[in-house]
Amino acid sequence: MRPGFVALVLALGVSACGGPAPAPEGVHGNTASIEPAPLDLNAPAAEQAALASCGPVTPEGYCGVTFGMKPEQARAKFPVGLEGYDGAGVDAQGQPGHCFELFGVEPVQGVSFLVEGGKVGRVDFLTDAAKTVDGFGIGADADAIRAKFGAAAMEAPNKYEPEVTDLTVTQGATKFVFEVQGGAVRGWRAGVAPTIDYTEHCG
Repeated sequence: MRPGFVALVLALGVSACGGPAPAPEGVHGNTASIEPAPLDLNAPAAEQAALASCGPVTPEGYCGVTFGMKPEQARAKFPVGLEGYDGAGVDAQGQPGHCFELFGVEPVQGVSFLVEGGKVGRVDFLTDAAKTVDGFGIGADADAIRAKFGAAAMEAPNKYEPEVTDLTVTQGATKFVFEVQGGAVRGWRAGVAPTIDYTEHCG
């Protein structure tokens, strides 16, 4: 039982027995009614709607953003906009080999693009709003991916999490890397070397 609730019950008991009594120090009348804000149940639906026109993820890229594109072009193409944080400034972008990420703005929360050497090298997904042409994405059955691509689906242990398997499918110059845990995809990415191969995002 929460301490604030207990204190409020005691205060009400004293009041009932001997008339009005001040609340204990530090306890306010609305303490027991304070609850965490509810989850935004509309967030996934809003993200789905924002990305509805994007189509599938292909070996060329996603939602108008193609691998090899300059970051300013990517910002102009992605329908809900992209924002960068540390390292995304114009001065830093001009440094050879510089790496940074661009993140989709709300309501998109699970899409980011990795930029290296002034070019988009990959896209990462933590949302089920994006799928491959074959319908694979977050929550996909790893066995279904294996069945689709056979020996072309290469498996390797995740660099940092032994319980996770990286299932990689190569199509031309592009790799699709699915992080598999418990038999299902928990996150995935698509892109070109060397950017696609960084477990740490910017390697």
